[in-house]
Amino acid sequence: MKKIQSLLLVLSVIWVAGISQVNAKTRWEMHLNYGLSNFHSQGAERFAKRVAEATNGELVIRLHHGASLGFAGPELLRVLAEGQLMIAEIPTGMVEGDAPILAFTSQPFLSTTTEEQRILYDLSKSAYQKTLKKFNQMTLYTSIWPFSGIYTQRQIQSVADLRGLKMRVYDGTGLAFGEETGISARKMPFSEVYPAMKAGLLDSMYTSSVSGVDSKAWELLKYYTRINIVGPVNMINVNLDAWNRLPTDIQNTVLKIAQEMEEEMWNLAAEMDETSLQKLQEQGMTVSEVTPTFRKELDAVGNKLRSEWLRKSGREAEQILEEYKKATGRQF
Repeated sequence: MKKIQSLLLVLSVIWVAGISQVNAKTRWEMHLNYGLSNFHSQGAERFAKRVAEATNGELVIRLHHGASLGFAGPELLRVLAEGQLMIAEIPTGMVEGDAPILAFTSQPFLSTTTEEQRILYDLSKSAYQKTLKKFNQMTLYTSIWPFSGIYTQRQIQSVADLRGLKMRVYDGTGLAFGEETGISARKMPFSEVYPAMKAGLLDSMYTSSVSGVDSKAWELLKYYTRINIVGPVNMINVNLDAWNRLPTDIQNTVLKIAQEMEEEMWNLAAEMDETSLQKLQEQGMTVSEVTPTFRKELDAVGNKLRSEWLRKSGREAEQILEEYKKATGRQF
């Protein structure tokens, strides 16, 4: 009986979803980078559901998880600009090649807490909006990852201890950090990390506490050092042509939901970090904060890498950086 009831429930959900998409006046196919279980993807699910309900099905957003539409992170700005996608999740650090200024929130050690990252993003928002308009798109809402640390088999207490590590990274910041510190850094998808470690090709990885839990890092690694190199920001961007085709009342509804989603997702990152750190420790991993001396060494590395990025990003980035220093009291 329970099986029959479950089947009927599933069929009713499919039927309702099908009806809403058939009746929708507008339907957007949405690119997502991560799997269904990821909290960013789950946030996008809530966003799409709220939009469909609030617009009475006038706008339906159909989600495609795990980059299943076939687009890679670095090309997403251009893909959205050209209208191949109407809406997409775009990590700011992955599109630096097309728009260096968008990598502001991905600069190493520029901010090391969610609060600092929020200040940095708010100060950068005007520059982001201006740049995105050139790429025929706008941001509906952003979300943030917990800050990335490093998972290793041995304890790391200084920059010198990093030399010789064979580390998985996920972005250009990680590759640059590796080159500067003597790490052999490899950029690869998470699905390839476990077999690479088993084969001895890797002995460490750079990622968040959440991803460490998702990957059961404790099965192969012993230490998680919270260097907090970057708290990656993801943008949910929409093609401007598609956006401008929406009636004004629908636009206003979507913007209201998006504003609520942004606050929800930024707050959620801090909660996810706290619970994930606890889980890592419960599974036997040693979670370590960096000492003031180690932090000073990491800041020096960040300064060098950031100066190279500033040369590409121009005067506007320098001005934002000065405003950020004043707002946080941080000196580099």
